[in-house]
This record gives sequence, structure tokens and C-alpha cells, in this order.
Amino acid sequence: MSGTTRQRPTHRKGRATLTRQGVGEAALAFLGRHGPAALTMRSLAAELGVSSRALYNYVDDRRDLITVAAEVFQAAWRPPALDPSAEAWRADLRSFCADLRAHYRRHPGMATLALSENITLATHPVMLRNVDALIGFFEAVGLTLADAYRACMETIRLVVGFVEFDDGPRDRPPATLDPADLQAHPPPWLRTADADGLPHLARLAELAQDDADTRFAFSVDVFTAGIAARAADGPRRTK
Repeated sequence: MSGTTRQRPTHRKGRATLTRQGVGEAALAFLGRHGPAALTMRSLAAELGVSSRALYNYVDDRRDLITVAAEVFQAAWRPPALDPSAEAWRADLRSFCADLRAHYRRHPGMATLALSENITLATHPVMLRNVDALIGFFEAVGLTLADAYRACMETIRLVVGFVEFDDGPRDRPPATLDPADLQAHPPPWLRTADADGLPHLARLAELAQDDADTRFAFSVDVFTAGIAARAADGPRRTK
């Protein structure tokens, strides 16, 4: 026998063969097109042009499928470098948040599905290194280790929350949503026919419409200012 290892052919009958990685990539892409509720073994198999049984050669069940998709998602996150120096850290944190926002928007539905299925989004070595580097960045800025960890988690919550609640409806508008409501001041859930006694809500209608980028920049600026204030107090904090 030859000492060479036999490799699985990349194509059969003109169609790409499946791999566990490829199935995860396909599931992640499917999520972006159809949403979490539509992802099943049967629906993904139909999109790939194979039988459901074929998928079970690579993943155990739907939960395992989501886990593989989450691993692909994690491995694809390659954020910009962070410089904790006084001259650079604020701008670098803004760039980091913008990059993380873009990553989640490229893969819509992943965060929602992972939360609903209790699938962790921090198991892949790439993701763990990124999180570790972010904690180190905040500590180098001047936070205690405990606060650096809290700031890391708050960074992720801020970005994911914005993507899910602000970007999501605009990127994938529900059929029942009037597009005009996406930019309205106040939004539909704060609208009332009787504004008596609600002077501030009534005045919102007078404001010029802003966009999601403006709102995101505001959120990150407020967060950055909070980190700066906390860091200035850092040396006096013990926990």
C-alpha cells in the first residue's frame, strides 16, 4: 500500500461533496437568508440538494448543526488591533465596535438562535483569543481586571443588542412593518394619539430623522466616555 492518505473527492457528479465545516457554513448562510425559525435538517438538506440522512453523516442533530454554524461564525471574526495608548484607545474601541457590528450583520440570526438554543458563542480558539485580547485592552487602558471583564462583556452586549433591535428590522424588515416606521420619531411603540401631559414625546415629531449609524455612534461614544471615567478612577478601585 502507498504511504499517502486517501482524500475524499471534492466533487461527485459535478456537485461539491459535504464536509462538517461546509455544512456549518451552509447553515450560517441559510440563517442569513431565511431566519432562525426556518433552519431545520430537512430545510437545509433541501437547499443543498441532498437528503436529510446525508447531513447526519456530518452533524448529530439540529443542535449540533447550530453548534457547527456557531463555530464557523466565531472563527470568521477577525477584529482590528487595539492600541491602549492614551492617544489611540478611544478611536480603536470605536473601530472595534464598528467591526463587530459588521460581523454580526453579515450573519443575521446567529445571535438570536444561539441564545434561544443555549449555544455558546465563545468556544472557538479564535473567539476566545479575541475576547482575551479585549479584556487585556481594557485593563491596559486603566481598568481593574474585574472591570476590564465587565467592559468586555458590555462591549459585546452593546453591539449585539444594537444589531438585533436596531439593525435587524432594517436589514430584514418584517412583512407587517411599514418601512416609514423605521425612521419615525417617536417610533410606533411610543406613539400616542393623546400627547397631553407628554410634552417631550410630542416634541420628538419635530426632530429631523437620523439613521442607524448615527445612533450606533452615539451609543459607542457614551460607552467610551464611561470607560474613560471609570479608568480615571481605576487606581483607587480594589475590585
